[in-house]
Amino acid sequence: MLFHLAEPAALLGILLAFLIGIFAHDAAQVLVARLVRDPTPMRSGRMMTGLKDRLSPFSAVAVFVVGYGWAESVPMNDVWRRRRFHVAAAVLAGPLTYLLLALASLAVFQPLGEPGLVRLGDRVTEVTVPNSFGAELALWMAVTFGSMFIISLVPVPPTDAGRLLFLLGPTTAGWRNARYQLAERNIGLGILLALLLLPVLFVGFPSVVGQLIGPLLRGLASLIGLNLG
Repeated sequence: MLFHLAEPAALLGILLAFLIGIFAHDAAQVLVARLVRDPTPMRSGRMMTGLKDRLSPFSAVAVFVVGYGWAESVPMNDVWRRRRFHVAAAVLAGPLTYLLLALASLAVFQPLGEPGLVRLGDRVTEVTVPNSFGAELALWMAVTFGSMFIISLVPVPPTDAGRLLFLLGPTTAGWRNARYQLAERNIGLGILLALLLLPVLFVGFPSVVGQLIGPLLRGLASLIGLNLG
């Protein structure tokens, strides 16, 4: 987001998408948890809490610097092993919500954009490009939702995939120690921040989100007959 301060459509798109994504992520997990008969998230009052309870300071820093972050974990009854698959279904609802929001944003972008020609290798193809504030806004919202989806699948706490890793993994001493190191000692948080911030600080450092967001959005766009190139 720091690099888009002079681009109103991009800046607004990132902010709107991140705020919508955070609240939609939590709502989806709470509602699915209730469907699988886990009342813990609803009783925790998560549906009524504000942004400060859904966003950690570290995620806020990531959003300010790179334009995307993650939501804080929704409390669930993931202590009983026999309930782990129920909880896993509720946790997965969060990333899937990001994906659906990205698809919806692309559907909004489709009629707002205009046809344009780009050269791909040795051929020229027609793609849809943003030609207005609204089109650019919708496209940046799709980019942000897609980025949040990718981050949620990085398999280290505090992401959803990190939670699933230890929720569905074995209960051996080695796994318990790994969970302690990654979650309790915040090593997972350090890894996640490094993945997000190092590509900004060091030119040429590979960006996980940067490498995956293009193919992800092109794949989603193809579902609605939209060509992004």
